[in-house]
Amino acid sequence: MQSPESSPIIEMAKAKPEKGSKKPEKSEKTQEQLREALKKRFGVLTSDTKLKLDEYDQMLIDDSFEDKDGEVAGTGEKRKEIAQSKIEGMMNRAEKMKKTLDGNEMLPQSTSQIEASYTHINPKTHAIERQENITIDIEKKTQEFLDFYKKTNIDLPPDFSETILDIWERNSTEIQQAMEQNGFDDILLVPANIPLSELSEKMKMGKGYSTGSNFTQGGGFAGAVSQNTDKPRIILYHKTETLSEITAKTGLDVHLNITGADVEKLYKQNPNGYISTLEDFLVLEKKYFEETGKHLSDWRKNSAHWLPGTKSGTRLVDSSWNPDDDKLYVNADDLDYRNEHLGVRPFRSFF
Repeated sequence: MQSPESSPIIEMAKAKPEKGSKKPEKSEKTQEQLREALKKRFGVLTSDTKLKLDEYDQMLIDDSFEDKDGEVAGTGEKRKEIAQSKIEGMMNRAEKMKKTLDGNEMLPQSTSQIEASYTHINPKTHAIERQENITIDIEKKTQEFLDFYKKTNIDLPPDFSETILDIWERNSTEIQQAMEQNGFDDILLVPANIPLSELSEKMKMGKGYSTGSNFTQGGGFAGAVSQNTDKPRIILYHKTETLSEITAKTGLDVHLNITGADVEKLYKQNPNGYISTLEDFLVLEKKYFEETGKHLSDWRKNSAHWLPGTKSGTRLVDSSWNPDDDKLYVNADDLDYRNEHLGVRPFRSFF
């Protein structure tokens, strides 16, 4: 782990402001505020632990820890061990929090790492299909994105690192819950108010873009309108190549072949639950390509993305990578449109 002296957050705080700019003052929380925040997280954790214990008791009653027909011998016992391990982990975290709350030690201003244990159990067969320990370190990720945006010539505000850390701290409990419930294993750090026409130019890959006639008629990148891009954000996502792989990994529905009307309903019901804007999608696609040389939205792999948080005129935007011409395809379609290659990617956004 990085020493505090070398963390990107500390380095940003030390950096000299440019001429004519005013360095923002760092606002530290008082010990009382930190303790109140910790009490809140402790309350949420103990409540979740009680729910998990009640769920465990019900599984005992329902014989859920017995082997089911067609299961390998010992699968039920393994299920029981996982449930016990998860409860034990939650109780250990609660015990550590309680010890800290009862002590007189100074509380740190920030928590760099969030750890989560994720288990996917097939709801039909009850078989354990995936177990994973996930760790996300906000200091390491911040430095990673500072480097990424520098490389792509995106000008960040001087307080970007501090703002990201604030979002992280305020939402740490919910971030951990989302990781444990849905298996999110990576994050995007996205600045606010980057014009889409500028962002699209700086996120170019391959031979650039191919735009559909509907998107062009709506004004292209300059005419598209997105929601919630005026706020800096942390976005949890699954770092896996295709939509189908997300379903295989987590059981989450990616809604392939869904109509525009239905995806708009999903978005309205849960606006922070799916990747929704062209801005976030471009950052995701470019960042993943920089790291892997692959594309998350290859239409031939049934991984084209609806983006219901961005509209071109009255139409919803969608996008996918086209390996045939080495371009990212961007279009806008009517609400009755559907395609077997087109779905949505589960996300979780925090502002």
